[in-house]
Amino acid sequence: MDIILALNKQENFNDTEKFIADYMLKQPQDILEKSVQEIANATFSSTSSIVRLCRKIGLKGFSDFKIQLSAQLQIKPTDILTVNPNFPFSENDTYEDVSKKIKGLYIDSVNQTATLYTNDLLEQAVIYLLSARNIGIFAYGDTTVAALNFQNKMMKIGYNIQMANLPGENRHLATNFSEKDCAILVSYSGESKNNYRIAQLLKENQTKLIVVTAYPNSHIGKMADCLLPIAVSESQTIKLSTFSSQIGLDYVLNSLFSCLYVANYETNQEKRLASEELFLHDRFL
Repeated sequence: MDIILALNKQENFNDTEKFIADYMLKQPQDILEKSVQEIANATFSSTSSIVRLCRKIGLKGFSDFKIQLSAQLQIKPTDILTVNPNFPFSENDTYEDVSKKIKGLYIDSVNQTATLYTNDLLEQAVIYLLSARNIGIFAYGDTTVAALNFQNKMMKIGYNIQMANLPGENRHLATNFSEKDCAILVSYSGESKNNYRIAQLLKENQTKLIVVTAYPNSHIGKMADCLLPIAVSESQTIKLSTFSSQIGLDYVLNSLFSCLYVANYETNQEKRLASEELFLHDRFL
């Protein structure tokens, strides 16, 4: 059974169970290290509430939950990396230490986000994008870097991904989309007021909305027709840099691009090779 998917869907969950599910989704690996009482304390709930949640998703209890989760993650608690995503290195680290910690952060960030994905989830996003007349991508702040990277890759296989170039243009662009189109909105926190207003405009136009976020139950996350999750790792407020979230975003959007590529592999391969051939004479060989 797909435990991560069941916790994301939250079918017939009450408010307490939704809160517990959100807590478990933030760091699924950490749950393997915790007792039922520790989780109850962290979620201001009771052990009976957690057991009830486990049974609601088809498991016998919390012990069964941990066994199934461990099997799904294919990871043992001792394998979990201990790099702090908010402050992955310190002033006492050597350059070699810094390099190793950043490597560990990359591996950990990708592994955590990868556990949230299923074939069905990616297939739904691909269907929306392939059937869309126009596609747009909306981002704000640091997430713009990952969005631009996605737009660049898609352009090279013939997709015109619309994206605003100047501050304030996002809202104007959003009003141009309709029910025949699809938009990707990237927001790590899912709580950006700017992105929320864009999501509202897109929903008013009945545009299919794919949201990439670490918080499915955020204001923006709840508006998604298809939600592509990122593992929650770093703080929304105080951190050295957006290392972990950027890695997660790149992983998700690169996976989405690759799935779209595979969906029409021969056609996209021809376009990609043709695009490369155009620039061969611009390089010293």
